[in-house]
Amino acid sequence: MSQGKGHRYIYGLDGLRALAVLAVIVYHLNLTWATGGFLGVDIFFVLSGYLITSIILPAKGEELSFTLKDFWISRIRRLLPAAYVMIMTTMAWVVLFKGDLLSKVRGDAIASLVYSSNWWFIFHKVSYFDSFGSPSPLKNLWSLAIEEQFYLLWPLLLIAGLTLFKSRLQFATVVLIGAVGSAVAMGMMYEPGMDPSRIYYGTDTRSFELLIGCFLALIWPMKRLSTKKLPKVPQAFMNIIGCVTLLVTLASFYVVNEYQSFVYQGGMFLFCLNAAVLIACVVHPSSFIGKVLSWKPLRWIGTRSYGIYLWHYPVIVLGTPIQEIGNPVYWHIVLQLLIVFVLAEWSYRFVEVPIRTYGIRAFLRQYVQNIMKWRNLIMIRKVSTGVLSLILVICTTGIIGLAQGVTPAHEHTIKVSSVTQGVSGVQDGLNDPREEGKQSKPDSSTGSSEQPPSAQENQKPTKQPNEAPPKQPAQQAPVVKQPVQTAGTKKKMYRNVLAIGDSVMLDIAKDLRRTYPNMTIDGKVGRQMSQALSLILQYKKFNQKGNAVIIELGTNGYFTDKQIDRLLQAFSNTDIYLVNTRVPRSWENVVNQMITKKGQQFKNVKIVDWHSLGLKHPEYFAKDGVHLKPTGSRALANLILSSFK
Repeated sequence: MSQGKGHRYIYGLDGLRALAVLAVIVYHLNLTWATGGFLGVDIFFVLSGYLITSIILPAKGEELSFTLKDFWISRIRRLLPAAYVMIMTTMAWVVLFKGDLLSKVRGDAIASLVYSSNWWFIFHKVSYFDSFGSPSPLKNLWSLAIEEQFYLLWPLLLIAGLTLFKSRLQFATVVLIGAVGSAVAMGMMYEPGMDPSRIYYGTDTRSFELLIGCFLALIWPMKRLSTKKLPKVPQAFMNIIGCVTLLVTLASFYVVNEYQSFVYQGGMFLFCLNAAVLIACVVHPSSFIGKVLSWKPLRWIGTRSYGIYLWHYPVIVLGTPIQEIGNPVYWHIVLQLLIVFVLAEWSYRFVEVPIRTYGIRAFLRQYVQNIMKWRNLIMIRKVSTGVLSLILVICTTGIIGLAQGVTPAHEHTIKVSSVTQGVSGVQDGLNDPREEGKQSKPDSSTGSSEQPPSAQENQKPTKQPNEAPPKQPAQQAPVVKQPVQTAGTKKKMYRNVLAIGDSVMLDIAKDLRRTYPNMTIDGKVGRQMSQALSLILQYKKFNQKGNAVIIELGTNGYFTDKQIDRLLQAFSNTDIYLVNTRVPRSWENVVNQMITKKGQQFKNVKIVDWHSLGLKHPEYFAKDGVHLKPTGSRALANLILSSFK
């Protein structure tokens, strides 16, 4: 990035940008060795705060010569055109090839065009981590929205601060206090085991990262750093600090994951402080680490990091089959990376640099001239102009609603979701949610009703006045003396079995009852571990020897160590069969690691390894890669029952 008149260009910062954007890409590819890659965005935020403040601050002995108009125009030239081209291209692709995403992407595109997508996602409760179905290919623009909001407000606050405070140190202290306040807000708003998307997207809870960069610029101004070589001892100390902070950064990409409470309760703040110290070392003229990060391949990636960040997410989202999430096909990844780098290079050469150099008006004038002088253009300009024109037309039809989205066929996954509070009963007359045109009805003998969990806790189910008489008297989980047992079966038979789960449990309910017709099955679409804790009192009678409890949770998101411990301890006297998960989502690995640990920690817990079996048989799953076809339902039910010891 050009740093303005009077600034020396620091190649090491390009290398740091390269590390940050590569970490983000690997994270979005769901590769397990970079679960902390999302922290690359934190580096970008700290770096943005540092550079923007450094641009505005005057050099030593100079007065502030800065106009808001020039600053905002430079930011518009730098950021908007490339982002708009990506948004229009993605929108055009969705219109042509992904019609089922059109209604979702249309709103996201409009919010992205005005750089408010982070608040759009918050108000529409769009999870950054736990979204089923195809996620929006524009979701990565939340961070650019925060940056643009920062660019609008910070120059005003900076000018006011420099005017009101006698020294930069006083103002820097106030900025640091503001950063601490933002980080504290993140920690206070975080709820362990719940989706952290609100605090992840929020400008209020992420501004500390930008403010840390601003603080660094006030106490370590780039324009005032001496170009003279440091004495040996201070230089050695700075180089050691630079190497240590770089290693901490790389280790964080490997060790950290977005489901750790520590991340939101001070972890991000500490990581950003580490990033600030690393930046301070890189920008110093005597820095060894700055020379290391000036390696030419890293510099090439760094100068194109903005375009790479813009393009990588839509390419990954639109180009990755659902079955490959968590089960990567590496030649597909190589192809996606190649496409990303080609698009970023095209954006850099034909959009970013021309507009940054000559301005938006000159770019548009040249674009019109290219259309008028079509025959005289070289081939690459013909292709670029033609494709851009086509994209503009298709994108416009998609945004204004002339193009209509495609409604997906009502397959099994949608039928399961229609059972909004579905719970399977103990009678074998249960409606199968897989059957066409039917909907599962809760049985009055299940111990659950079609009401939210909060209503279920203090209320026993009663027979409805217009309900048809059941085949058996309605009772709460009757004891089964002799479960159905096929000839030759040697597995242990239980007096009473409880199964708690989510929509996958609804999938397998009928198959489980082939062996245990009176099994109590409590499945609910979208259920998470935190919600299942409300069932402990309701089913405490199952905590007896001779009974079994099946727990199938983790499909819809991660859970904390304390949450699963509480559920397992509630059934400490019975045999527990804990089913791990095969879900093509980012939390799959974290959930399965937690489940494996609990199998080793609790003597009465046995792990049912659905993940390994599901990974070998993608044909078991519906198109969403989560819910089960009839063959998959039978396979999972048989796997659970065969685990009975």
